[in-house]
Amino acid sequence: MDESGASSSYEGWHLSSDARALTRRALNGHLLQGDEPGAEELIERGVLVYEPWYRKYAAANMRQLQRRVHAEQRARVSDLLHEQTTADRFFDDMARIEQEQVPGLRYSETGSETQGALQAALADATTIIRTAQPVTRTAETLKLSLSVDIPRLERGISLKTIYPDSARSRGPEQNYVKTVSEHGAEVRTLAGDFIRCIIVDDTLAVISDYRTLPADRNTAWVVTHPGILAFVTQVFESQWGVAAPWMGGRARSVDGGTITTARTREILRRFSREQTIKQIASGMGLSVATINAEISSLYEQTGTGSHFALGAWWARSEEQKLL
Repeated sequence: MDESGASSSYEGWHLSSDARALTRRALNGHLLQGDEPGAEELIERGVLVYEPWYRKYAAANMRQLQRRVHAEQRARVSDLLHEQTTADRFFDDMARIEQEQVPGLRYSETGSETQGALQAALADATTIIRTAQPVTRTAETLKLSLSVDIPRLERGISLKTIYPDSARSRGPEQNYVKTVSEHGAEVRTLAGDFIRCIIVDDTLAVISDYRTLPADRNTAWVVTHPGILAFVTQVFESQWGVAAPWMGGRARSVDGGTITTARTREILRRFSREQTIKQIASGMGLSVATINAEISSLYEQTGTGSHFALGAWWARSEEQKLL
């Protein structure tokens, strides 16, 4: 409480019925003892001020009180903003310390910084480039990629790329994949979300920052730490293992002209025996997510959109005869 009797915190401005009745008396010129019901509320808020001459409490000037309260509130807001700025600096410093503690792991806050590290690694690539791109790539980006991917493939560098299943319906991706596939690149598609990353040989990886979702496309982690690099590569290969091959056209043709693979045929056989997704996953030693991804891919391959329609397609398919 300050010298005027006003509370410095001003927490809560709702008055009780006693305090409201007492306020009317004070504003009508009555002097108060200060021990009446509701008086404490008014004294805390500065509505009543002590008059030493009368040794009693009187109503304060409400306009002056309002200005004083607003000034104090603005000061509190300013203090909170300053505190927030100080906190942001603290956490920025913590982020820098965090990055310094792990050799081979660097946080990149800008797309240009990430691209600089990535392009340097790509220029020195000698063996294989793995990319997982769950986002739509523009026609201009794909055109630029072709100008550098074809020469790499011609130099004998392998290229493995994962796109989302939705890419199969987009012309720019179809043309890009058809062209790089003709030069030896391997492209697959995957239903649902997957981890975005680029891995160059066994020397560097760039992965999106998944501490917030959806991951920011401009911020990323640049990885050269051997252990973390091996883990990122394993994540990519796990995604690659459940993705479906694609040569660039809308229709899929795998396993020498068939729509299904050995794995999806086994799923369909179990499905026709009325096994649940969970039972199929358990019986084949796969995750439920993997089975769901394979079924989603089959929907697109066969032009079906439900378990019933997929089952009907399988019932009349000649591919039942394949192992």
